[in-house]
Amino acid sequence: MKIGKLNNEIVLDIGCRDKIFKKYLIGSYKYVGIDYNPEDENSDFINHNLEKGLPENLGKIDIINAADVLEHIDNIHELFSNCFEIANKKIAIALPNMAYYRFRMNFFFRGEMSDKYKFFAKKKVDRHKWVTTYFNNLKFVNENTPKSWKISHYDYIFQRKRNFILFYFEKLCSKFFPKLFVYENIFIIEKN
Repeated sequence: MKIGKLNNEIVLDIGCRDKIFKKYLIGSYKYVGIDYNPEDENSDFINHNLEKGLPENLGKIDIINAADVLEHIDNIHELFSNCFEIANKKIAIALPNMAYYRFRMNFFFRGEMSDKYKFFAKKKVDRHKWVTTYFNNLKFVNENTPKSWKISHYDYIFQRKRNFILFYFEKLCSKFFPKLFVYENIFIIEKN
């Protein structure tokens, strides 16, 4: 795991949904999940609309995880900046690459990139607000991360554990054409 073994850290999982990230944590930690569900008043996580930023009463957090959540927020720049204000050690960010070849093929053949971009007849809370792409993701994180933090970047290949042959094909192609063959950018940002 990229964030390492935990030693009594406080972990904030932004956009935790079903709290699956918690299952991958190793060591001792305190887990705090935040997500927004306007219909759930008795949740076992902090039910908060991230469009309003992070809740003010969180205090200091050691590690923040924001996997596949920033692209759902209109105020992505402010929320990203908020993370640096409360994180003591690390921030893990995952942003999808919507220029990935399978999204392009979906759009070409079906007229839709993914369900997160459909124009629904009824209002849908969980949808992408930004079309994030490989090089734009790199630029966003690099230009909006304070200089006192170190950025490590990892390419996530979609076919991992799905199709052995396609995985290695995508992995090889991603070295030459990352915008087409990398499914997602993962960033581990550590305080110096």
